[in-house]
Amino acid sequence: MTQTNCKVKAIVVLQGRVRSTRLPGKGFFHFYDKTIWARMCEIALNCNFANKVIFATGDDGDKVLAQSIVNDSAIEFFVGSESNVYDRFYQVSKNYPSEYIVRVTCDNYLVQPEFLEDIFNLVESQNADYGFIEPLSHYCGEVIKASLFDDYRKPSKEAKEHVTWDFRNNDCISKVSLPPDYKGVDHSKSVTLDDIDDFILMKKIESTSNSFKKIRCVEALKKLNLVQISQRLA
Repeated sequence: MTQTNCKVKAIVVLQGRVRSTRLPGKGFFHFYDKTIWARMCEIALNCNFANKVIFATGDDGDKVLAQSIVNDSAIEFFVGSESNVYDRFYQVSKNYPSEYIVRVTCDNYLVQPEFLEDIFNLVESQNADYGFIEPLSHYCGEVIKASLFDDYRKPSKEAKEHVTWDFRNNDCISKVSLPPDYKGVDHSKSVTLDDIDDFILMKKIESTSNSFKKIRCVEALKKLNLVQISQRLA
């Protein structure tokens, strides 16, 4: 872990852990020819606003496995609290000073750099505290003004697990969002990798098309019919 006192504009923080409750080791699963975590690192590095990318995992004793996946000179590796993910992000904000933190969870293998860039630009242009694509799209991440982590030193139980819970539910925080049909994509039905059914769906998506092999695949997302794919290969 490398500590720096030089504040940058924006860092992307990839949130992942080895011991997922419902699907352990999912970061090592493959989508096309890359592990999920390797793909997520590539997505983050592809964002044009990112001054630094940090992979932040928990201190559960298996961190060496996570580090083996993200062993890239362009990625910083950070170990924080396993049970209090909010504190993990707070510690990242102290070790890597920045104006904005962009949170991306490693369950979301179809996150689009284009969407991250768009929501980041919107937050920055409006000097907002927090931004996302409704209804909290798995094809995007969340942009957070880093100073919020200093303001909220007593997070709720929900925030300790979901990080931004308190931000989203505080009307005093300046929030901006993009709609659930942004750029012709159905963000209300965005995919994630959370359990075995999600894994089966991911492999069906992979087997029906090569369109999603590319990191930037917004045009393919516009045509993605999850119901049709599920029924076609049932």
